[in-house]
Amino acid sequence: MPNIGTTRAPVRTRTSPGETRWTTYWSTRRTAFATECGAARADLLADLADPNGAQARVLEDVVALGADSVHWRERGYDAVASAAPGAARTDAFRRLLPIMRYEDFIPLVERETLAKGGILSCSPVLRWLKTSGTTGSSKRVPYTQHWLTSYRIPAMQAMWGTYLTLHPEILDTPYATLDTQTVRDGTADFIEGVAYQAVSNRHPRLGGLDWNPPWYEAPWMGPDAPTSHEGRMYHRIRHLLGRPLQVITAINPSTLISLRDLLAEFGDRLVEDLRAGTFDGRPWNEPDADAADRLRLIVKDPDFALTDIWPTLRLYSCWLSASAGLYQRKLDKILPGVARLPFMSCGTEGVTTLPVDEATDAQPLAVGQAFFEFVPADVPLGERIAAGKPVRTLLFDEVKPGADYHLIMSQGNGLYRLWTGDLYRVHRVVDGVPWVSFTRRDGSFHSFTGEKLTEGQVTDALRCGFADLGLDMGLYLCGPQWAEPPHYVAVVETRLEDTHRADEISARVDAVLREINIEYGSKRDSCRLDSIRIHLVPRDAVGAYIENGRQHGNAAQYKYKPFQADAEFVAAFTGTQGDARV
Repeated sequence: MPNIGTTRAPVRTRTSPGETRWTTYWSTRRTAFATECGAARADLLADLADPNGAQARVLEDVVALGADSVHWRERGYDAVASAAPGAARTDAFRRLLPIMRYEDFIPLVERETLAKGGILSCSPVLRWLKTSGTTGSSKRVPYTQHWLTSYRIPAMQAMWGTYLTLHPEILDTPYATLDTQTVRDGTADFIEGVAYQAVSNRHPRLGGLDWNPPWYEAPWMGPDAPTSHEGRMYHRIRHLLGRPLQVITAINPSTLISLRDLLAEFGDRLVEDLRAGTFDGRPWNEPDADAADRLRLIVKDPDFALTDIWPTLRLYSCWLSASAGLYQRKLDKILPGVARLPFMSCGTEGVTTLPVDEATDAQPLAVGQAFFEFVPADVPLGERIAAGKPVRTLLFDEVKPGADYHLIMSQGNGLYRLWTGDLYRVHRVVDGVPWVSFTRRDGSFHSFTGEKLTEGQVTDALRCGFADLGLDMGLYLCGPQWAEPPHYVAVVETRLEDTHRADEISARVDAVLREINIEYGSKRDSCRLDSIRIHLVPRDAVGAYIENGRQHGNAAQYKYKPFQADAEFVAAFTGTQGDARV
């Protein structure tokens, strides 16, 4: 790529009509927002300094909310409230209330949809949260008034408190920050009159304590923006061209990659809009031929970066651990020299970690967000719950660094002792608080012959194998291929000049898998499994394939899943069904 980033002037646009109202809102909201986020971060740090006290407080809150609910009284769980606060109440809670899967809550959720509160907890249900559905049909998570004001919004504020502490330029100007973590879509689905929408959809606001950043009224955030992923991205780009953009935040790194790719795709259209002073062909502001010429030169370069469009960029945030970490090479390419911060580890069901610094491998357990319990990852927890067998759990101060655990959360919305199906790794313990990161979903493994090969093992083997041979690795997809004997097949991005080394990397990765997974090695030795077979494809090929699967109506929650249910994806890269060498 030619070194033109230092000589290009930023693309500039003139103020368009209607901007005064929202920029005034930004100005009046800026100081209060910074104060609220700073206070929430201070509360987070206080909880981390006293994790036992934070966990005791959350449990007391969960019991207080549940004890008078219909369900707790029907089951006799309200007896927990009679136990003495502290260890006795913790023991009673874990003894009387069973570990639950989401499907176990469905009958209660059905009752709650009619009652709109009082069945699972003594707080009204303001909204039903819709999960992304990446592990099955969408769930319904009760978004209660208490949970919103005491947990979810303080979590958002604490995270942004960390961002602002480390990067105060977030609030330099109304155009300094592009927040793609949240959207404001009109609600299309309702359950018994209550809105049913994604947790990332922050529209409409639910009272004065709901999420309210200074850019809440920005035109690229408002409900008038397109709801499709491509349309919304175009809207964001057009409004921010020529502005001093310094920060881009996202949940998934794929959103940042998509922003750059769609900028290239929309290049000619954007150039014409700048030249004519239009917005997608409609009159909008003053024409700017010079800005159009500069943008045309930038997007003409196939290797342009987001910093070429916005030389002022200083920070981006998104998920950066587990499979999301495979995007890092691409992020470095499109955001060279730009600082990064992790997004919170969370799901619709609750928040697990909140960032306090720049570390990308792990962040501290959010001890003030839920009452947490853990079960070692090698315990078949799903089977035991289904069979009604007792399960011994560990508290946060009983987990060990280097180990993986099932996560169980009790929330202030009525979902008690919920087995999330997520597995977390404890990286270290700092001042009594485990620093953890998401590793994979339970059941995210394949097993032809009892080897139970997990996504994490495949990722580790690929990274190690590529590194051993000095090869570059990007995104990948892997799935099982039934044959005689069966084997695994993967498609992995690498440098174009290395795509001929598929056999060499297959052999190396197979050798690493033998070491990582003893059962895999045993089955390979006995010829019950054949070697993993890897197809090497050029950089960005897998990314483009994944992007085609993005859910247009729920783009903010879109997730990259390396482990596939089968090997049908191979055909998209090789033109053959499954593995061509079968």
